[in-house]
Amino acid sequence: MKKSIYLAAIVYLNIASLTAQNCKYKTNDVDKFTGKMTKETKSEKVISSFYSNGEFSIKKVDTVHTIVFDYSLSAYSKNEPSNLIKGQQLQFLLENGEMVTIKSLDEIKGTRKTTVGIPPVYTCYLTSIAYSITKGQMEALVKSKVKSIRFYCTEPNGKETNIDSEIKKKNQEDIIDLVKCML
Repeated sequence: MKKSIYLAAIVYLNIASLTAQNCKYKTNDVDKFTGKMTKETKSEKVISSFYSNGEFSIKKVDTVHTIVFDYSLSAYSKNEPSNLIKGQQLQFLLENGEMVTIKSLDEIKGTRKTTVGIPPVYTCYLTSIAYSITKGQMEALVKSKVKSIRFYCTEPNGKETNIDSEIKKKNQEDIIDLVKCML
């Protein structure tokens, strides 16, 4: 009897260690002014290519969840930074064919930095973009891996454009792990 209880405990602990979350938080405390519980995961790179980079973190203030997105795009030709208008979309195409669409909460003005070199590199940034996300949308992101992301922004001439990025296998798991930390 003791051996079977001991064996069951070992099996349980091994399963628990395999399914445990490795959540890393930038913030995990009660705001001293508002009294609201605030949690934000550390950022994870989810878009990675030669010219573009995108990082996500997920923030929860009491029961409200947001995805915080930082995006940069580099080019050898002089490029102007895009802007973000409140309500512009970020879409996730899932492997099961579903689409999760979230909308930005703020207006964000893009910035540009030039790296001196031969040739110079022009990098445009859109940072700290907050998108509202529901618990149901978060559950969909855990249920099926993200295959592709479409990010909408506004060019300096006022024209809306979108940027599509295919998500690498490793980054698919990173998205799931980030979301699980907040569910």
